[in-house]
Amino acid sequence: EERFDTMVARLHDAYDGIGHSSGRPYLYFVYPPDKDQFVRRLADDRLHNSGPLHYIHIDLVRLTMDSMAGQEERRAELLNDPVKGSSAGTSIVRLWARHLAKQIDVSLATLSPDDRPVVVLRGVAALHPLGNPTNFMESVAENEPRNPHTGQTIPFVLLVPGTHPPQAGRTYEFLGLPDVRLTFYRGEEM
Repeated sequence: EERFDTMVARLHDAYDGIGHSSGRPYLYFVYPPDKDQFVRRLADDRLHNSGPLHYIHIDLVRLTMDSMAGQEERRAELLNDPVKGSSAGTSIVRLWARHLAKQIDVSLATLSPDDRPVVVLRGVAALHPLGNPTNFMESVAENEPRNPHTGQTIPFVLLVPGTHPPQAGRTYEFLGLPDVRLTFYRGEEM
């Protein structure tokens, strides 16, 4: 809870400086997978529009399902194809990133000039097994959303279920799986 409050304070106090040292305005909040409901409640309670901050909550479970609706058979066919299967997963992750960008653009259309948007990604476990937060954010970075009034890149908060291996800075195990050990993609760990 204290780490979460530190992240919220950082968004309020250093909005313009987020990402300057890491190259991207991404805040990764890694938490034990069994605390998912608790972290969702924290996000609901503490990441709501207050002052100039305008939070755009996006559930990746819904986004991944909606973006693939009606394409289930084709997707299964591609993923099971020994030749196309390896690149199909990457293509699907990119598709999800494009759908995310569209969803953010719709939310930004109602933004007032004084609002400072923050995208909050929850349901990040939905990326597995085709993707993970690292390769998803690499795809998002290809077409980073910007504030339509200022042109500034928009900060992201990623609520990532995972664990930290001992003495491994900037490294996490997505979903607590040792075989899915990843490095944060150009962002800050909270």
